[in-house]
Parts: sequence; structure tokens; C-alpha cells
Amino acid sequence: MTTLEVHFPDELAMRLDELVGAGLVADRNQAIIEALRRFLEAHRPELMESQMLADVEWGLHGKE
Repeated sequence: MTTLEVHFPDELAMRLDELVGAGLVADRNQAIIEALRRFLEAHRPELMESQMLADVEWGLHGKE
């Protein structure tokens, strides 16, 4: 397992602690791991490429 040190604004830390306090996540680590997992899934290179190609296609041939 890899350890990362993360610095982020106090406001985000407070919001994160609210989620932990409400029992929506077990702890900060779990929340950050889940957020990173979702970010990486949404930003896969092949997914981003297909979205860009769709945007270009719409720009060239789309109707307003």
C-alpha cells in the first residue's frame, strides 16, 4: 500500500469530517480513497478521448 500526504483547504476538511461524523464514511481515508477511485474512473484516457471526439463531431455537424 502507498502512503500519500495530502494538503487541502480547511473548509474541505470540515466538510469531510461532517461526512465522517454523520456515519456516511468510516473515516477520512475511506472517503479520500473513494473520491480518488471515482475521479480516476471518470477520467480514464479512453473515456476522455471518446468524449472529446463526440464534442468535435457535434461541433462540426451538430444542430442548435
